Amino acid sequence: MGVNREYSGKGIGRELMDYIKQWALLPANMNACRYLTVDAYNNETTLKFYEATDFKTIFSSETQEKEYMGLPPDKELKTRLMYFDLILLK
Repeated sequence: MGVNREYSGKGIGRELMDYIKQWALLPANMNACRYLTVDAYNNETTLKFYEATDFKTIFSSETQEKEYMGLPPDKELKTRLMYFDLILLK
């Protein structure tokens, strides 16, 4: 899911994330899920967006994430694994 670049910066992405978080907590949609996860593009704009919507990186550094993924140190990490803890909304 994403927002077309033409509409970037208009708050649409934040509204989508807020909607998804609230939707996940509806009784009809709850199925023992506590975390939302994303594979965020590894660029400053995307990471700042997810951080602004309270997502956290799973790994403390790109080096640690590369090691987990089995990537060599010189290989580019195209995405970062991030999560949001739904318990923060309760």
